[in-house]
Amino acid sequence: MTFEIGMTLGIILLGVVLFFTEKLPIDVVSILVMVLFLLTGILDIKEGFAGFSNSATLTVAAMFILSTAIFSTGILDSFSYRLSKQAQKVS
Repeated sequence: MTFEIGMTLGIILLGVVLFFTEKLPIDVVSILVMVLFLLTGILDIKEGFAGFSNSATLTVAAMFILSTAIFSTGILDSFSYRLSKQAQKVS
């Protein structure tokens, strides 16, 4: 096994552990893994930022923004209150 393969597996393992333990938010871990790949030279700048042009990446980023906005404004509390009232009527 070469040094680059070991470094790559180590960074991936670190990312998986941080995802499971949730010591850091998911988005921070994702960016941290990408930055580590860039700093170690495993990926060059063009490869490192190529994922941001993918529509799936942009969709996930938009979902993070929307979910934070919904939670911060209190819309979620209002919706869950109304939903629980409807559930009580049905029961």
